Amino acid sequence: MTRFATFATLYMTALILELAEKWRFPLFTGALVLLVALVLAFGLTRRTFAIVLAFSTAQTLLVQFPDVANHVNVETYCSVVLLVAIAYSLFPMRRQWTDDDCFEMVRPVLQASLILVYALAGFDKLNTDFLDPQLSCVADLVGDLGGVVKGTTFGASNGLVFAAAVGAVVAALLSSRGRSRPIGLAVRAAAFVVVVAAAALAMRFAPSASSAAMAFVILGMAVIVILWELVGGLLLLLPRAQAPVLAFCWMMHTTLSLIGFVDFEALALSLLFTFLPAEYLDPMTRRLRLPVLGRSIPRAHVYFAISVLAGVSSGLHRRLVAAVLFNAAVLVLSWPMLRALMAPAPRPRWRGVGLSSRLTPTWLYAVPVVLLLHGLTSYSGLRTAGNFSMFRNLRTEGPSSNHLLLSGNPLKRWSYQEDVVRFTAIDDGAAAIGYNYQPLAGQALPVVEFRKLIYAWGSAGRVVPMAFEYRGEPHTTADIARDPVWRTTARSWEMRLMDFRVIQPGGPNRCRW
Repeated sequence: MTRFATFATLYMTALILELAEKWRFPLFTGALVLLVALVLAFGLTRRTFAIVLAFSTAQTLLVQFPDVANHVNVETYCSVVLLVAIAYSLFPMRRQWTDDDCFEMVRPVLQASLILVYALAGFDKLNTDFLDPQLSCVADLVGDLGGVVKGTTFGASNGLVFAAAVGAVVAALLSSRGRSRPIGLAVRAAAFVVVVAAAALAMRFAPSASSAAMAFVILGMAVIVILWELVGGLLLLLPRAQAPVLAFCWMMHTTLSLIGFVDFEALALSLLFTFLPAEYLDPMTRRLRLPVLGRSIPRAHVYFAISVLAGVSSGLHRRLVAAVLFNAAVLVLSWPMLRALMAPAPRPRWRGVGLSSRLTPTWLYAVPVVLLLHGLTSYSGLRTAGNFSMFRNLRTEGPSSNHLLLSGNPLKRWSYQEDVVRFTAIDDGAAAIGYNYQPLAGQALPVVEFRKLIYAWGSAGRVVPMAFEYRGEPHTTADIARDPVWRTTARSWEMRLMDFRVIQPGGPNRCRW
């Protein structure tokens, strides 16, 4: 199992888990699982990986795009980058290149891409509403996480079960130090008790959702999230700083997985994998012996198999089960690395991984610029959804923004966000359509997005009566899809490339997808 094959397995698993979140395309999702399983069984190479990438990316671009989540756009970008890198590595003049050479060539670009995603996400959060404890998306995430932790499974508190699992992992790691410098049973038991007791105390004295103390907690967490993404993301540029930043990144992603973000966590894991130095990466590529079967298989294959079960659980709306299964899969994969980190001195030295390689052509470093421009589209007056602005409280519509540094919208060059219709009456039940439909009654929507909906309603045979205002003029229609003025029978290039969220009717910008 090469480094390339291990990374490719992680990445293909992320593609599957995104589709398995809701199983909107069950036949395609099942076909992708089968294709990946066959590739793993008969040989994962650059060529077979390219087949999976092309199959998955074509479906996203032809069926889903542009109305997809942030991380799906990142996946599409990464898939295209990987396809280009594989094609470049297969040129006749590079006949001697191995799959691992291809991985080393594209690794710096993937690293730079993840740093950009983190930094842009943190930059978007520098706005007044994200830092308002009453409005911040952090409050929603904390509420969701609190609901999970306070819940019960088979009569046991989820929070204590999670703490016991963490304590057991810590004790197991302490047990794995070997015979040369073993740690006694009492110390391991004490470590387990400390973890569980700390969790019990935290749950016992956690402030209530309505208390003033909770407002300070939310504000503090909002600041921590910004520092994590914006500052921590940039610190990944420094090889020496990568170890603590990677540990904190994965702690945050593990936490987010508990409230339904397993698909994004799988993508983050595959990209964080590119920052592991060889001394810690190579043990993860080795085989794992399965006592029951009496044979050994690559750890990445075990990770894939458990993750597929997580995807099935997610499709059955068992998101907590999906998160537990996925994190168990990550633990199986990363166990050799964790053991190496816990080993007594001399342990493998962490040198980090720089964002350069002698194998990477200079022009490939320019590719992340595309990702940067995509992340800045809200500020330029283009799309406001699917560009790292999800759960950010960011508002750029109108002459001013709620951003702390760009309040005057100095980067805005296009007016799509201001060319809007305002809905005065609409049956949201009849209008509901699409991947992540948001109610329209009493809100506004850019005309480009409105025409996308009209096209979708017409294609689906919907009858959607409504009343709305456009450029100061009221309009009422019994069926917008067949209205002689607004009827839309084809998609323009703007409709094919851009995605806008609804615009709230004044006031602060509350948390939205």
